[in-house]
Amino acid sequence: MDLARDYGLTTSALQPHPGGFRTDAWVVDRRWFVKLWPAGEKPTGLETLSELAALGLPVIEPVRTVRGELSAMADDRAYAVFPYVEGRTATWDDWRVAARALRQVRDVPPRVDLPAGNLDEPHIWELGRNLDHPWIVDRRDEVAAAIERVRDVIAGLKPVREVVCHTDFHGLNLLLDDEGEVLAILDREDAVIGPREHDVWVAAEGPQVVEFLEEYGVRDLDLGHLEYALLARGLRDMSARVLQEVDRPGVDTWGFDRIRRVDRMLEVFRAYCG
Repeated sequence: MDLARDYGLTTSALQPHPGGFRTDAWVVDRRWFVKLWPAGEKPTGLETLSELAALGLPVIEPVRTVRGELSAMADDRAYAVFPYVEGRTATWDDWRVAARALRQVRDVPPRVDLPAGNLDEPHIWELGRNLDHPWIVDRRDEVAAAIERVRDVIAGLKPVREVVCHTDFHGLNLLLDDEGEVLAILDREDAVIGPREHDVWVAAEGPQVVEFLEEYGVRDLDLGHLEYALLARGLRDMSARVLQEVDRPGVDTWGFDRIRRVDRMLEVFRAYCG
């Protein structure tokens, strides 16, 4: 990448950053954060960040290139530059502030120009065509049953209230200051207008499920959409790892373990459903 050519930035120190799943990142002079997408993949949703910021959400807007664009190319990889914000990512000890941040996202008027969420699950269906992969072949029946369950759940879903949805809300995408207050909600590029349940499933990821739901503050959720969200998240994350053959332990942690606790989590969620 050529920050001087693409962004007109004069830089000196370039430090690697952990980034996210399948993306690479760098911190430049502790002033700029650079995110690189996988080869051949185009950034999406960058243009919505300014609109979300104008609605009061704590998001970080990308810097425009010298040509006025929101990203540039480094060989065959797209990259974008953001102002660097010093902070720490949230943990489950920060469940209360995380629930409040998700509530803030929920309460934004859904008039922002975002795509509508959908129930297309191409990665899950592709996983179903690869049940003999060595990472899951010993549990192929379990995976097949979960995929069939997702199909059945989708077929029975009814329209529900829709809001601005982050779609990937978790601790690594919540940046906090030293006092534990929200500095920024990260990775908003994939935000959509969709059911609240497609974000609030994240309550099931931590030990304070009930407390999180109480702080989130609703009692009219839809159990069917929650079942879909819980199952789909586990299968999507399993599919990403199996099909790309990365993070073998994550197939269990983010795939099988999630799927196996779906029914137990639904019993907890039931009290918050209308």
